[in-house]
Amino acid sequence: MNVSHVATAPERDFTGQLFSIAFWTFVGSIGFSIAGTLLLKLAPSLMEIFGPYYPQLVKTPTWTYMTLLPILPVLMYGRSLGWRTMAFFVIWGSIIGGLSEFIGTTTGFPFGEYAYTRWLGPKLMGHVPYFIPPSWFAMSIISLDLARRIARHRWKRILLATLFMTLWDVSLDPAMSRAFPFWTYPNGGFFFGMPASNWAGWLLVSFIIAAGYEWLGGGLRTTHRWAPWVYLLNCAFPLSISLLYGLYAAFAIGGVATALPLMLVWRRAELKE
Repeated sequence: MNVSHVATAPERDFTGQLFSIAFWTFVGSIGFSIAGTLLLKLAPSLMEIFGPYYPQLVKTPTWTYMTLLPILPVLMYGRSLGWRTMAFFVIWGSIIGGLSEFIGTTTGFPFGEYAYTRWLGPKLMGHVPYFIPPSWFAMSIISLDLARRIARHRWKRILLATLFMTLWDVSLDPAMSRAFPFWTYPNGGFFFGMPASNWAGWLLVSFIIAAGYEWLGGGLRTTHRWAPWVYLLNCAFPLSISLLYGLYAAFAIGGVATALPLMLVWRRAELKE
């Protein structure tokens, strides 16, 4: 899978333009969701006006966000890695993530018992929303980018990418299962209704994905200057939802979890200068 590729100038320009469009649309979808939530919190009476359109007002920016999430890393890394290698990363991350989610929603292993609600749309075989498998690819490759900035040794990169993926879930889960239920844990758990087994599952699945990228796909071999921002945005979005819904402890804990990878990246960059 170690296929080299040298992008031509027109290809770089075109891919860069596509990335800019996708990135700022991605930012806009997050901004729309946060602004809409804030508006309804400040003026609940507006639900009398927007009530009939509420499902569409939630789903449209959310589905836009989820659609663009895996597109961003394809545009970020595809031209430098080569599109065949990029295709392997997409397939590997999505299949491993999707398979783990299907097993998880049907058996409870490895995340614990949970189920997705209707807000993320149609589901694969009635269990896993179509948006979920590509999101595993997207954030795992971003996490590996951050890990590559810190560690040279392959196993250290794999372990750091695994950790960074799981730290993302620290900010993600309270917002998406407790503040606004995109998924639920029927048996509850210690962390805002989430069981400890969920993090064990995240560590296991993230490790398998990152190891596959490194050992089967030849590794990322590059970094992208927007990767820390993509990681930050994907943490800041659920953190904002937790804050708006009054989950202040979740916001604080998630904020610390989000800061850790970014501080490590910043510290390593400072040492290199």
